Amino acid sequence: MILLMLEGDIVIIGGGFAGLEAARLLSKKRARLNNRRVIVVDAKKTFDFLPVLPEVAGGYVQKKNAVLDLAYYLESLRVNFEQDEVVRVDIGTKEVFLKSGGVLYYEFLVIACGSVTNFFGMDDVQRRSLKLDTAEDAVILRNVVITYPNKKIIIVGGGYTGIEIASNLAYLLRRKKIKKYSINVIERADDILSSLPEWARDHCRVNLSKLRVNAYTECSIEEVSDQRVKLSNGMMFEDYILVWAAGVVTPAFVRDLKFEKDKQGRLSVDEHMMFSGHCFAVGDAAAVKNGNSILRMAAPFSVAQARVAVANILRGVKGVKRLVKYHPIDFGFLVPMADRDACGKVLIFRVSGFLGWFLYYVMCISRSLSLDNKLGIFGDAFIPLKNRAL
Repeated sequence: MILLMLEGDIVIIGGGFAGLEAARLLSKKRARLNNRRVIVVDAKKTFDFLPVLPEVAGGYVQKKNAVLDLAYYLESLRVNFEQDEVVRVDIGTKEVFLKSGGVLYYEFLVIACGSVTNFFGMDDVQRRSLKLDTAEDAVILRNVVITYPNKKIIIVGGGYTGIEIASNLAYLLRRKKIKKYSINVIERADDILSSLPEWARDHCRVNLSKLRVNAYTECSIEEVSDQRVKLSNGMMFEDYILVWAAGVVTPAFVRDLKFEKDKQGRLSVDEHMMFSGHCFAVGDAAAVKNGNSILRMAAPFSVAQARVAVANILRGVKGVKRLVKYHPIDFGFLVPMADRDACGKVLIFRVSGFLGWFLYYVMCISRSLSLDNKLGIFGDAFIPLKNRAL
């Protein structure tokens, strides 16, 4: 794909890992942009550090250490920030329409808006569920559980997020000295963490059992009312707290674009991270082919994709036809659990127990964007909980 040089703004939609990495790199290369403005658009005031949101819900990480003020951070980069919601993008006219009524015109577009909780159109479930999209969501969940510790907690979704939420809430209730609690993970597939190897699933299943977390597989939510939740296997829960972690989807404006997408609404991109001329999608908004499958969502991939997009924008500015290609490098995975246990694979090595947990927090600290956040997460991770207020 060849980029044509037309002077204008560079608009980045989304202030997450990918969007902020793109903004940071473009800021460093400001002299090469020929007076083009870099504009980041996000409806939120803060960057929420998604990997530690389950730990915020469990009281293990403080909220202040999981958020970063976008206006302050982007001002330090000398990048423009528009706090607004994107409602539509017109690729033909190169316009980004905002909820406030404003319109941004771009020369280069980077869609890095991430994803949001997918309720699959079930309004009754959405009205009665808690989710975990932001640090504020995590605090709300924690407060509800603390206020109603004897209610049955139902977590729908046995993937990474659901399992991490379950372990953290179990640890939270133990710390509050609640002896009898009920935490239940509901998974439609035949096992939790179904995308992971069997040894990793086994490790997590054993640890959940130690934390007295129940996992029910091959079932789903059949009926929800104010009084009860009924599962497809006939089980019923009354007096409940419902937490939805059963999947994510891209925002509506991405799903409305007339380009190829996967089932989660992620834009199919080429090897240059492009889905159309001058338009890039990165991070959770991008469906990147990796062999016969689509690359999973993960912060390291998001950051690496943003770097490729920026490299190609700089080539477009300069009029260079040969673009940089993205080659995914998978450093592995980690599933952290709240009792200083984790399991996963780092490069070619299996890790579990405290070592896996330690490596997870090393990753979190390294990926944090400010010194305050780095020091805060370090303190939260390694200062005993008994020395901190909940």
